[in-house]
Amino acid sequence: MSIEPEHHHEPHKTGHNWVDLTIAVTALMISITSLIVAFEHSRTLERMADANARLVETNSWPFLAYGTGNGSDIYLAVTNDGVGPAKIESAEVRWKGKAYSGPVEFLEACCGFVPKTAVLGMNILAGHVLRAGQTITFLTLPPTNPDAATWKRLEAARLSPDLSVVICYCSVFDECWTEDVVRFSLQPQPTDRCVQPAVPYKGFD
Repeated sequence: MSIEPEHHHEPHKTGHNWVDLTIAVTALMISITSLIVAFEHSRTLERMADANARLVETNSWPFLAYGTGNGSDIYLAVTNDGVGPAKIESAEVRWKGKAYSGPVEFLEACCGFVPKTAVLGMNILAGHVLRAGQTITFLTLPPTNPDAATWKRLEAARLSPDLSVVICYCSVFDECWTEDVVRFSLQPQPTDRCVQPAVPYKGFD
């Protein structure tokens, strides 16, 4: 039994050197063009993926804003004016640069409040997740407070430059920002992570 030797097929040549060279150069150009097209297509897909990721992040962006009023009760509140949930990691309430852990301490410092002269409305800030459009009122002073001077002082203090409400909050993608919401800034400071302040605002005394 004889075994036929294997024959390697080579590209057919025309016998004309210039024609063969033209075919080879054309094939090479087609290959290079295909590589360029594939590379550009890959870059286009990457740009589309990045754009989609940014779109998702933008549609999940939280933004906390300060709110206050004095229609009957005087209240201090925080609202999520963004389009995504805000995870409040830490909160600090300061008056003239000093932090206070609860509403009674704060009202004593800012407004001469006498404890047990009024039933305060109070709430914690840290640990809440605010949906878009949701508000949390962290301090309420009713007009029934016997000391009218305290009510008037808080009416002024709620918009005073001496008041700071510094909040660190994160999106669902754990992008975090620190902001003094009383300053009404549209550019909160990005931060890698939220750090608990030395005197966090607990929302109760």
